[in-house]
Amino acid sequence: MIITLGQIVAAFLIFARIAGIFIQAPVLSSRSIPSQAKTAMAVWIAVALWFVVPLSKTLPVTVPMFILAVVAEVALGYLIGLVCNILFVAVQAAGEIMDLQMGLSVATALDPVFGSVISIIGKLTFYLALVIFLAVNGHHLLLSGLHNSFTVIPAGSPINIFNGAVTVQLLALGGQMWIIAIQLAAPIVLMIFLSDFTFGIVSRVAPQVNVFMLGFQVKPSLGIFALMTSAPLFVKYVSGLVEKMGEEIVKLLAALK
Repeated sequence: MIITLGQIVAAFLIFARIAGIFIQAPVLSSRSIPSQAKTAMAVWIAVALWFVVPLSKTLPVTVPMFILAVVAEVALGYLIGLVCNILFVAVQAAGEIMDLQMGLSVATALDPVFGSVISIIGKLTFYLALVIFLAVNGHHLLLSGLHNSFTVIPAGSPINIFNGAVTVQLLALGGQMWIIAIQLAAPIVLMIFLSDFTFGIVSRVAPQVNVFMLGFQVKPSLGIFALMTSAPLFVKYVSGLVEKMGEEIVKLLAALK
């Protein structure tokens, strides 16, 4: 079997798109996975798709054109991963809101996935969403979206990443991120609101009761109780977000086509 220069160029372009997804996509971009393992996985996927996916009729023939094509492919993969990852950021933001209401926002820990410090409940909700993502085969959906992206936009095709449709979609996702976060945190927020309302009545009826210190002891327990009772709804909601992730990938590819 003789491998031509065009096939080598196509392999690099396919690998570039896959590498872009590994930079930002949920699970695949995790810092807890060694870089060597992620590189080997990206190379394996690129080899598996090498002679399967369609290619552009006009592959780059000069070095500057090749570099621009590689950058475009990485950017396209990055956008696909970003669209998927925004939904996970929304789940983490919901956990941050829960922590703020429960009074646990000062208790933080280092998250190796994002490489930043997040609160305890935020970390818990994120990893719960990660388990649900894997349980409902969200990673299969992500890889299927990657494969379909080569059908819609063949490797080496010119891509206009900065068009208005993509910008509008990303802005809409940013707005939906906060809506999702508020909806997920609503049971805890409501429970804490009712407890604050009750403490307000107690402070008026019995001023000698230190409701401020009492709230520090009661709110975390109420928040955990509300989180446990709303767990089935949380699972159902996050499963729906995985389906929405597939829809957003389709919208993105249609906007870039």
